Amino acid sequence: MLSARPPSAEVTLAVAVLQRAIDDATTPDNRLARPRVINTDAGPRHSFTVGLKPRDREEAVRFLLDMSPGWASSREAWCDAADIVPDLVRRHAIRQIPHSSIPADLRRALRLPTPAPAHDASSQPNAHALQGAPAMAEAA
Repeated sequence: MLSARPPSAEVTLAVAVLQRAIDDATTPDNRLARPRVINTDAGPRHSFTVGLKPRDREEAVRFLLDMSPGWASSREAWCDAADIVPDLVRRHAIRQIPHSSIPADLRRALRLPTPAPAHDASSQPNAHALQGAPAMAEAA
């Protein structure tokens, strides 16, 4: 059973890492950064608009869902540090992440249906389930 003391800094950090991964993985397409070219006196400069880069969202999705050894062991280490059952985080992520944001190889591995045309995930409630995360470990 968990004590009534406030969580340690390490637990707080681990919970924040997991929450950030869920937030990044559920970022809707319309809030992703887009590549752009800015013309300057020194020539064209390639940059991105404001927002999360698509590659960063994909890495967050893989961190939360991929069962390959590297991603799974990383997820399990952060979950252990946060005192959360890794499978609960993974199942929560599968429910929260729009299937259209999950790479095709992961959708096949997870046996998820092919996604319908893109939709805006911002209309879904994004419950911050990891707030109060140590309670999730007790429920398991």
